[in-house]
Amino acid sequence: MKYLDKYYHFFAGMVIYIFSNIFFNDWLSMLSVIVIGAAKEAYDYYSGKGNPEWLDFIATFIGGLFVLLLSL
Repeated sequence: MKYLDKYYHFFAGMVIYIFSNIFFNDWLSMLSVIVIGAAKEAYDYYSGKGNPEWLDFIATFIGGLFVLLLSL
């Protein structure tokens, strides 16, 4: 169960990439994944409402990267 959160982040990265790719090119979509993933972890850190982790950010990034590599 510990790693279930990482799967959610991976899936979120995929969804962010796919949705933003409707409006932007591949690389701007990947930038969207990075910015939103970093913003989520910053929110967790500064609000104290979540548990900020680098691995969550990395999982989000890898989810977006996975879709990017599939689309090339």
